[in-house]
Amino acid sequence: MLTARTLAETQVYVSLTTVADESAPAAEPAPILPGVNAAEGEDAWTVTTTAGEISVPYASEQAARTVGARFGLGVSQLVDAAQWVLVAETFARRALAADMAYSGGPDQDRAIVELNWEAAADAVGEALKFLPEGAEDVAEAGVWSELGAQARAQNPQMLTRGKLVDDLQYYRGTLDDFRALYGPSV
Repeated sequence: MLTARTLAETQVYVSLTTVADESAPAAEPAPILPGVNAAEGEDAWTVTTTAGEISVPYASEQAARTVGARFGLGVSQLVDAAQWVLVAETFARRALAADMAYSGGPDQDRAIVELNWEAAADAVGEALKFLPEGAEDVAEAGVWSELGAQARAQNPQMLTRGKLVDDLQYYRGTLDDFRALYGPSV
């Protein structure tokens, strides 16, 4: 059985298993619902998905929530570095579209903008975890999926330290600019 660090990582992994080509956004996975597709065990949830059963240890989920690590502590064993970049790009496209449509009106949901910029930054952060100290590029072993290998072949610079750091700064900076323009979240 596969093991995810968090419930959020589970959903990312399931989304990635539905992608036919990386230029299309990943499909939304079914929500994780106790008693429907998630069963509580002694020390972990077992989530039944289209990608198979995935175990999510309670301790891992709790530790990630405690420190604010949306996708989990440590390096992912399910989602490779290139896939994390693709996930970040998907969140960034959603954030940019929502950001451009947002005018501050009372009928608009600013959380969509903020959550997508935050998730884009978090996903790039996950890709950065694959870079050893001092390395300028993610090693070949950090990309094991067919989707990730195809993406890297099409864009060899996607997993360089410079590109990842630039993307992280852009996503965080754009979120900061949005908040400066519209004020802090309530």
